[in-house]
Amino acid sequence: MRITSRTRKEGVSKLTKIRDWYEKTFIPLGRILAKTGLSPNQITVLSVLIGLFQIYFFWKNELLLGFLFFILAAFMDILDGSLARATNRVSRFGQLLDHFSDRAVEFELVFGLILGKYMPGWLGALLIFSMIMPSYVRARGEAVSGISGQGVGFFERKEKLGTLIAGIILEHWFEKSIFYAGIIVSVFSLITAIQRLIYYRKKMKNAETAKIS
Repeated sequence: MRITSRTRKEGVSKLTKIRDWYEKTFIPLGRILAKTGLSPNQITVLSVLIGLFQIYFFWKNELLLGFLFFILAAFMDILDGSLARATNRVSRFGQLLDHFSDRAVEFELVFGLILGKYMPGWLGALLIFSMIMPSYVRARGEAVSGISGQGVGFFERKEKLGTLIAGIILEHWFEKSIFYAGIIVSVFSLITAIQRLIYYRKKMKNAETAKIS
C-alpha cells in the first residue's frame, strides 16, 4: 500500500476525530477518578498488574474470564490518560510508562493465549515481534529525523487489538479463530512497519536532497 500525503492527512484527521471523541467521553471519568487520590502512573501500573490475571485464566482455558481481564486492563490504560489530562498531570515519563504498559498488556495477552494452547509458540513469538516493530520503527524514525510518524500505516494498535478481540470472541463458536486472528495481525503489522520504513526513507532522502541544493 502506497503512502501519500493525502493518505497521511486522512490518517491524522481520523486521529483528531478520535481524540475529540475521547476527550468528551473519558475526561469526565478522569475527573471522577481524581477523587480517589490515585496518580496517572499508579493507574498505568495497575493496568499491567490486572493484565496478569488474563494469563492465568487463558492458561486455565477460561476464555471469558481471560477476555474480561484483558478488557479491564485495556480500559485502565485509557483511564490513566484521562486522569492525567483531567488533572493537568501529563508528563513525558507518564507517556513513556504508558507505552511500556501497552506492550506489557499485549505480551500478557499473547503469553496467556500460548499457555492456553490457543496458538502455538512460534506464532506467539511472531505476533509479539510484529506488534512491536511498527512502534519501534516510528520511535526510531522520529528520533533520527525529528519527523512525526503519526497516522502512517493502515494497521495500528486499535486494529491489532480489535482483530485479536474478534478472534477471542469467535473462538467460542469457531475453533482456531484466535490462531487465524494472530496470523492476520502478524502479517498486517509487519506490512505497517514496512510502510513506516518507506515513509521515513522518503522523508530523510528529501531532507538530504534539500540540504545539498
